[in-house]
Amino acid sequence: IIGPELWEAVQKINQAAKQISANNTPPQASLFTGKLVCADCGHPLVAARETQRRKNGTVKHYTSYFCSRFATTGHSICSWHRIFEISLKNLVLSEIRAHGKAVAADEAAVLDKLKQHIQSASAAQPEDCRQEISRLRRRLEELEGITAKLYEDKVSGAISGDSFSVLIQKNEQERIQKSERVDSLLAGERKAQQDIANIHQWAGTIRQYLDLQELNREIIEELIDRIEVGERTVIDGQRHQDIKIYYRFVGLV
Repeated sequence: IIGPELWEAVQKINQAAKQISANNTPPQASLFTGKLVCADCGHPLVAARETQRRKNGTVKHYTSYFCSRFATTGHSICSWHRIFEISLKNLVLSEIRAHGKAVAADEAAVLDKLKQHIQSASAAQPEDCRQEISRLRRRLEELEGITAKLYEDKVSGAISGDSFSVLIQKNEQERIQKSERVDSLLAGERKAQQDIANIHQWAGTIRQYLDLQELNREIIEELIDRIEVGERTVIDGQRHQDIKIYYRFVGLV
């Protein structure tokens, strides 16, 4: 025995799977297919195309999305997370236009805000990283000199073979640790530089859409990485649904 919501969800999936377009051509992907994820369980949202016949005889076609995990497990694992395509489309359109207008009005301010966001997410600031790299490189040069001196002392008999083995091993362990740390910091620097380049690329792209009137699949693919959809709630009699849009190159803006 299953609940009515689960039954309805399964029927919608079956209906979408069987649907074909006019002239027997393959069905087209829904506008947001592959871009929506459940904010709670992380599973993708699936599309359901539905038809509503009104009392006046007119027919309305619409698409909604809901959590695929809920469709297979019911409330025991997740919940509905349903959202209508038209509502999501209007929301995404509005946000893209807003970002485009903000970049067109003051691109420097937008870029600075995004750069600060990247830096705040990093464990260390760029200047701190550069200083640490300099210190590590100086120490690596010292270790090279120490290694050369140890070999000279061994050859001259200034230290025993056993002492040489202990000291050279200790020296090599420190060298490896310092080298790995330098590599890690340099990789972080390269990522930071790429993040800055990505910010500029995003700004150059989004400003083209400040007057966007219609959203299509190509624009979504170009701009959006994913959209997290939360469950609908009612607070003080008002419906709320948390939607987070993650853009390509910059993430959540």
